[in-house]
Amino acid sequence: MLSKYGFSFVNSLLLSSRSMEFPTNVRGLFPPGETRLDVAVWKRVLLESNVYSWCALEQLSFCKATKSKRHEFIVLHFRHWDPSVTATARLIVDRAPNTSQKNNSYFKHSSSIASSSALHTSALDSILITSNTVHLETRLCKIYGSYKELCTLTFPATSKYACPSATQISVLLSVISQHAPDYQLCKFQCYWFASTIWETIKRLFPGYIEATWKRGRSHCYCFGVNKADSVDDVCNTFPDEWIRFENEARQAERAKAQQSWAVGVAQGMIHGLGLKGLTQGLDLAQSLALAQGLAQSLAPHLSTFDSQQRDPFLYYK
Repeated sequence: MLSKYGFSFVNSLLLSSRSMEFPTNVRGLFPPGETRLDVAVWKRVLLESNVYSWCALEQLSFCKATKSKRHEFIVLHFRHWDPSVTATARLIVDRAPNTSQKNNSYFKHSSSIASSSALHTSALDSILITSNTVHLETRLCKIYGSYKELCTLTFPATSKYACPSATQISVLLSVISQHAPDYQLCKFQCYWFASTIWETIKRLFPGYIEATWKRGRSHCYCFGVNKADSVDDVCNTFPDEWIRFENEARQAERAKAQQSWAVGVAQGMIHGLGLKGLTQGLDLAQSLALAQGLAQSLAPHLSTFDSQQRDPFLYYK
């Protein structure tokens, strides 16, 4: 699966994790505090750095609240990109009805709302990145009340198959969310969301170990809950979305490289023209102002020249 869904250029990039302070400087997985993001926003955040492609999914937990309407949710565990670091990123993935655009009521869980207004409304699919300093079980109990873990899906680091990365999971969650952007109580609710995440990961990424299931999945009290079966559709959509994400990542890296090149050339012009101005009777402020103006006017042309004559991203191709 790695050759099919891995970054084609990732091996050409220099991984700078050793120079980063663990674990509070990477907001997509290891933020300084607890962070909640929409799944679409989380995917965009992971475009900022290729380091997320080195963070492998270690385990999924399928969880269910034991009170109220028996809400279901997923907990993801990602390994740090540095094998010598033992800390794990813990992400709570959840779907709820977006009952108010102004009041982002994340904690009004989908399975606990049975009003007619909740039958069809926009969905709020969210990622809650917990702090490594907080006890996970305690945090989950504070959010959901009592809950139980129905099953776990583990991806051993020693498996012959490549473990799914955080970037791959971010794209998959986005595909699932876009497949059913509206929350529907009898079709696309929290039960559907958690089950679709679980089953599509199993379908797309082999090499997992699935534990024995406990009773209660997709049940509210003693009654089974109707939900759509979207696994085939999501799995068929994922490859194209992954290619699109990979292209966006490539373009973002190219833009960063070109911008850095243009800034470096502009800074050299400011320095060189400023010194030349001093020899022509201009004072320091006038010389630097002249050089700054020329650099700003030439900056767009520097980017064009860079892409045509010396493409800094050439070695990624």
